[in-house]
Amino acid sequence: MKRMTITTRLLVAFTAAVLCLVSAEPILAANALASESIPEGRAGVAMRNAAAQDKYLFVYFWKQSDPPTQAMRAVFEKATGQMNDVADAISVQITDASNAAMVKKFGVSRAPMPLALAIAPNGAITRGLPVKFDEQQLKAAVVSRGTSHCLKALQDRKLVLLCVKHQTGPNDFPGAYEFTQDERYSAASQIVRIDPSDSSEHGFLQSLKIDPSADQGVTVVLSPPGQPVATFKSDVTKDQIIERLAAASASCCPGGQCGPGESCCPGGNCEPAAK
Repeated sequence: MKRMTITTRLLVAFTAAVLCLVSAEPILAANALASESIPEGRAGVAMRNAAAQDKYLFVYFWKQSDPPTQAMRAVFEKATGQMNDVADAISVQITDASNAAMVKKFGVSRAPMPLALAIAPNGAITRGLPVKFDEQQLKAAVVSRGTSHCLKALQDRKLVLLCVKHQTGPNDFPGAYEFTQDERYSAASQIVRIDPSDSSEHGFLQSLKIDPSADQGVTVVLSPPGQPVATFKSDVTKDQIIERLAAASASCCPGGQCGPGESCCPGGNCEPAAK
């Protein structure tokens, strides 16, 4: 399978289950931007400053100043101007050599232009809007912290173990923690914990068919680009998680069909669809 750019992974994720990640507040997850390489130049400074203020950075990538680009710039500036409390904005011409590091970091040199990119404080891309977009689409790119942490982990090609329970304690979700502490999986997995009493998370939980009012905690495993693999009770064991993941990786998608641009089957070779 060809390696996809971050922008491409984002667009794939939003057409899959991650499209439903509209609200989620994590108890566990640190700001990851500080540990990543930030491009040099004006755009890099803007990323660093926005993250330091716990703000989003909206980037308007463009190539030439033709009428469509100017029209979308007006939409971009109007929308971001109304979000000063939560977001900064910057314009980046992709043919300007001083922006080369920023263009390379996000792999947008051949992307359709103009392109509006929303970057969360932790470095996750929460929305990529090419060519034509409106104000509402831009505003919808500001998501909750939990959503951005799920997206960040998925964009880093990690499994997300989403742990959901009211009033969690240090001994909850032992299997999930054992899984992420296992040296075989620690580098490729991440836990995000959610308190379902927070109403801002209800849309996300409902998309995963989780009742926010339920007393029983659950663990949901999400795999890149954003596909829910399995849902377990909070007392699931590490071995049960491993067993389910192994079964999922050994099977084809429903009907034997691989998703567009993705290899869902071993080696990408699906069996013929049943007629």
